[in-house]
Amino acid sequence: MGKDGYLPLFETKAARGRILFRCYAASVLVGITFICVYRVVHFPAAGGQLLRRWAWMGLSLAELWFSLYWFITQFVRWNPIYRYTFKDRLSQRYENAFPGIDIFVCTAEPRIEPPIMVINTVLSVMAYNYPSQKLCVYLSDDGGSDLTFYALLEASRFSKHWLPFCRKFSIEPRSPAAYFSTNPKPHDSNPLMAQERFSIKKSYEDMKNRIETTTRLGRVSEEIRKEHKGFLEWNHVSTQYNHQSIVQILIDGREGKAVDVEGQSLPTLVYSSREKRPQYHHNFKAGAMNSLIRVSSKISNGSIILNVDCDMYSNNSESVRDALCFFMDEEKGHEIAYVQFPPSYNNLTKNDLYGTCFRVLNEVDLPGLDANGGPCYIGSGCFHRRKALCGMKYSEECEREWKRETDRTARESASVLEASCKVLAMEDIITGLSIQCRGWKSISFSPERKGFVGVALQHYCNLSLKVLPLLYGHKRIPLELQFSYCPYLLWAPNCLPTLYYVAVPSLCLLGGISLFPEISSLWALPFAYVIIAKYAYSLGEFLWFGGTIQGWWNEQRIWALRRTTSYFFALLDTILKLLGLAETTFAVTAKVSDEDVSRRYEQEVMEFGSPSPMFTIIATLAMLNLFSFVCCVKRVFVGIQIKALESLALQGILCGVVVLINLPVYQGLFFRKDKGAMPTSVTYKSVALALLACSIALYQSFIGKERRLDREEEMGKEGNFPLFETKVAKGRNLFRCYAASVFVGIIFICVYRAIHFPAANGQVLRRWAWMGLFLSELWFSLYWFVSQFSRWNPIYRYTFKDRLSQRYEKVLPGVDVFVCTADPTIEPPIMVINTVLSVMAYNYPSHKLSVYLSDDGGSDLTFYALLEASRFSELWLPFCRKFKIEPRSPAAYFSSTPQPNDCNPPMPPDWFSVKKAYEDMENRIETTTRLGRISEEIRKKHKGFLEWEYVATRQNHPSIVQILIDGRDGKAVDVEGQPLPTLVYLAREKRPQYHHNFKAGAMNSLIRVSSKISNGSIILNVDCDMYSNNSEIVRDALCFFMDEEKGHEIAYVQFPQNYNNLTRNDLYGTDMRVIETVEFPGMDACGGPCYVGSGCFHRRETLCGMKYSKECERGWKREYDRENRESASVLEESCKVLASCTYEENTQWGKEMGLKYGCAVEDIITGLSIQCRGWKSIYCRPERNGFLGVVPTTLLQSLVQHKRWSEGQFQIFLSRHCPFVYGHKKIPLNLQFSYSPYSLWASTCLATLYYVTVPPSVSSAISSLWILPFVYVVVAKYSYSLGEFLCSDGTIQGWWNEQRAWVYRRTTSYLFAFLDTILKLLGFVELSFVITAKVSDEDVSRRYEQEVMEFGSPSPMFTILATLAMLNLFCFVWSVQRVVVDVQDRALESLALQIILCGVLVLINLPLYQGLFFRKDKGAMPTSVTYKSVTLALLACAIALY
Repeated sequence: MGKDGYLPLFETKAARGRILFRCYAASVLVGITFICVYRVVHFPAAGGQLLRRWAWMGLSLAELWFSLYWFITQFVRWNPIYRYTFKDRLSQRYENAFPGIDIFVCTAEPRIEPPIMVINTVLSVMAYNYPSQKLCVYLSDDGGSDLTFYALLEASRFSKHWLPFCRKFSIEPRSPAAYFSTNPKPHDSNPLMAQERFSIKKSYEDMKNRIETTTRLGRVSEEIRKEHKGFLEWNHVSTQYNHQSIVQILIDGREGKAVDVEGQSLPTLVYSSREKRPQYHHNFKAGAMNSLIRVSSKISNGSIILNVDCDMYSNNSESVRDALCFFMDEEKGHEIAYVQFPPSYNNLTKNDLYGTCFRVLNEVDLPGLDANGGPCYIGSGCFHRRKALCGMKYSEECEREWKRETDRTARESASVLEASCKVLAMEDIITGLSIQCRGWKSISFSPERKGFVGVALQHYCNLSLKVLPLLYGHKRIPLELQFSYCPYLLWAPNCLPTLYYVAVPSLCLLGGISLFPEISSLWALPFAYVIIAKYAYSLGEFLWFGGTIQGWWNEQRIWALRRTTSYFFALLDTILKLLGLAETTFAVTAKVSDEDVSRRYEQEVMEFGSPSPMFTIIATLAMLNLFSFVCCVKRVFVGIQIKALESLALQGILCGVVVLINLPVYQGLFFRKDKGAMPTSVTYKSVALALLACSIALYQSFIGKERRLDREEEMGKEGNFPLFETKVAKGRNLFRCYAASVFVGIIFICVYRAIHFPAANGQVLRRWAWMGLFLSELWFSLYWFVSQFSRWNPIYRYTFKDRLSQRYEKVLPGVDVFVCTADPTIEPPIMVINTVLSVMAYNYPSHKLSVYLSDDGGSDLTFYALLEASRFSELWLPFCRKFKIEPRSPAAYFSSTPQPNDCNPPMPPDWFSVKKAYEDMENRIETTTRLGRISEEIRKKHKGFLEWEYVATRQNHPSIVQILIDGRDGKAVDVEGQPLPTLVYLAREKRPQYHHNFKAGAMNSLIRVSSKISNGSIILNVDCDMYSNNSEIVRDALCFFMDEEKGHEIAYVQFPQNYNNLTRNDLYGTDMRVIETVEFPGMDACGGPCYVGSGCFHRRETLCGMKYSKECERGWKREYDRENRESASVLEESCKVLASCTYEENTQWGKEMGLKYGCAVEDIITGLSIQCRGWKSIYCRPERNGFLGVVPTTLLQSLVQHKRWSEGQFQIFLSRHCPFVYGHKKIPLNLQFSYSPYSLWASTCLATLYYVTVPPSVSSAISSLWILPFVYVVVAKYSYSLGEFLCSDGTIQGWWNEQRAWVYRRTTSYLFAFLDTILKLLGFVELSFVITAKVSDEDVSRRYEQEVMEFGSPSPMFTILATLAMLNLFCFVWSVQRVVVDVQDRALESLALQIILCGVLVLINLPLYQGLFFRKDKGAMPTSVTYKSVTLALLACAIALY
């Protein structure tokens, strides 16, 4: 850059505050989304007010339009840029090679555009600081007026004095009128200037008087006509619209005599009035401009054309050089078609009464358009490249050199040119667009000193389908530039939603019809935020660019008035023109007004005066809102209707704002007496129309009100009260706002992935990585979406057990409780019998309670433990009843309850004796369990042990049924003489040649056996490790089954699974607390929770395959008379057949009856099939947990458990029992979706593995706005997740542990589940069932309690986890080294998100690194796993680097 010639002639700077604006825009978009969601989810019901439904629909459409319009306006505001020129470099480089400049000044009507104003504009552009011989000024007089020609003739003479004066003293501005009116007398320090200024001013005033006198006369005197031959042309002029072409060269810059008083050459000055004939359309200003282009090409043919309106004088003599800095820039100048200067105005009041300044549009929108590809051409103050105006397309081969104009001395004479040009003799927006579509670029430039200053311009409203930028500009200009044009082209259609918004809410306010959320509702927040944020930002923007608060308020008023009048008539006229019912017209804006109007304008008093239809509309809307607002205030304060204030507050506020906006209208209607007041006819019409509209609204509201039926149910009898109630969860609105915002963020992420897809000629690896990442994010998005169905509307159930007791205590149904165990080594007998004792001790009539233990291990150890429990129950049950203890599992009670004090004298002796009896029993059972066999002495104590003489192995033995307590027997009583529940031991028959169908087979055997022994109407099943923690839980369940209104529809009541061996922070995230507190209540609202295999009360009929119908009997089936049945021994023998291997052959058991077979999660598929038969289910989460169990205490056990669950769920999804297939038209769609998150657990492994393995690059700098959706979605999702977890009584560390657990499951458990499911579908492996161990050794338990993660075994799952952990560690260290050590700022900029993600994964894996390298205990990671993981991670890194 050593030579100054190589430096650019202009520079571009991005606007400040972009980040602030983008944050504001993003937040408003979120608010708009919430408003749209509100409109959809709160759409009035079909049975409600019809008027309200239609009003709501219209308001929704209006808001959708406003949202769309706001969205497209952000394209021009997203990234504004500002240009700065270097005119000194231009002069040094090109002073002797400047191109010719042709300046076009257009006027049309001397009465509206006074000639003195026109020639001031002409003189201002003639006086540019630019070589005069290269400057040509053309005045197009579309009015063909000799008055204008005379004024120009006077200006040509005055210019000989004015131009030297401007050059000599460098005056600004160079419009004489503007200069003399704005600049005071010069100081005495420059006497020469004072003298010349006085003489020049005297000359100007003399000229002005001559011109104004002639203009007032309306004709040019004969004396003047003789002064120039040009007046002869008017001898052939008939009218303004019927005359021949007139071309007069008043100053011929080619002549050596065309000089000023100092001998300097003058610019060429040409008067042109194109031919007009009535039979030809003259195309308004566009036709005049095209004539000037042709005429000027014959006379001067300047390479650059500047066009200005006649009222827009040049305020900056350097504007030409500013423009040339763009055109003549060596690097980019050849691409530029035109340079647009923003218009400014000199007749504005302090607060811009009519909002005509468009200051924000000029300072923000035009620079924004510039950034998107170039500003639009706005008709004035624009420098054009002649080639571009003449239709030339841009190409890279465009000549960069400036065409040399023909030698001015070697051309035809002025008279010859005048004659030849007579035969030679696009409006702005469409012209600029067409130029850009030919490949050219444009520039917006706003110099420090304004380039052009005029009087208020006309508002242009366009709805042209022919040149719609999205069609005409398709693939020709950038998409963002196409959208940037739209806000201005859509001004006119804005009238419809605006009219609706200012009229309909007001009318509905009169009728008390609410269209907005209640003021206390959370849904009011998005409305309030969007309005406040939008207008607060608008005000700040307005003040920043030099406006005032009152000026901003005036602008808001004017926009409202334009949208309801100007744009409305523009829309109607455009539609009529498209239909051929009207012709195009062009109304020239008046540039003068009388003294009274000017005085009121300067005092900022709004001018009405004429009975225009526009004023009728404005006044009618103002009166309508005034009437509605007064009615609303009266209703609230006089009628003291607080509810009205609550529900109609937002409408009242809207109405009040419209009233405030219309205050000048009310003044014009009623309080002003001057000529600018509203005409009386308009006042009468507006009041009458407003009253008529209000009357219609009140009448419609009256006849549309629903008749309220005072239907009061007789609630005198307690029996009519429901046994349970349902309450909707609090905070739903907060969740829905969060969900909607995340959904918007996800859409932006998907849009980003689509539009930034790497080019085909880029890196192939990056394209594939991007594609995989896109698919992963699509999957996560889909998964997130379906997971919202179970969270959208959670409900909670509350029971009334006192009502149940009062109503049904004597007719409570029988309850059969099933406890299932399978292996005494994994599920210790002492744990099993604690669960059995807890359910035997329910606060429920014992004679109606039967407990069945299914021992799928067929172990005499378990039978012995149950025998001991049957004896201990004689002490335990009375103790529980007497002291109402909780929990009623002996082990849980004695471990959690301190020794009783003397405040309850009867309790301590009993407490100690019962505890001693329990400990003795516990010792006997555990001693026998450790021995692994039953002593002969014990075997002799019960005949049941004889059954084991026929047991070959655990998988090969006959049915064993033993009734240890026969509740029908009068002798089966406890120590207090109260009857005991029936207690039955069952080990179904197993043979190697028969598949036993795991837990589902055991449950079906229990259903059949229990139907023979007790046949309870209700069945509860619990896992053997899940003891009952709440003795009232049976009554809770019966409150649902026995409810008179809804009970007959309910198939099962599911209680949550809770755990008693969790560490404080739930090391392995096994509690699933959020699923149980949020998702299951959400499923309940969708149609009923799934059946999760334990802690569930079933209606026996439903388990046996019965379909629901409205005719289902509401009464409870009476159980068999317990005293008139077979003896226990007979029942035992007869029941063995029901539990045999062959009983189910050729039956519907496992298909349509009982629990379903063929799936590892028999519970889920069984619950789904019940719901598909028409039944409903209930989720109940009482204050005291119903059941407590144990969770795995090692990581491997937890992962294996999830592998089984996810595998079974995925099998269901891929089978005919998929909720979307099996449940189609049988269960609600939202319930089908609610099942999906669990069914798709396994399939999330692929996307997760991809995301933690292939470093996700957003391919966008961290400073890019595209980073926002990624950041927002992640931060919002996990912030909400954390809040949800804490609200569910979790801890922050517990939440972090759960996030780690989900990552581990998705990359191991779900991966193996996915693979196993696919292999099973292909027939390569068979179904298996892994029982989770319920016990662990002391070292493992100690580490678990200390929250130290357990590894220990060389599982393939650990190899995967360790490899992924090492891979991310290596990547993180390498990236940090690249940024910090090598100081690669670019790497930090482009790879920041990858580094953050890698760092998060490293943090998640800290326990793994400890297990791999730092721990020495038995729970550390095996050495073989360490070696394998490091090797595999290094290999992966090497391949990636290669």
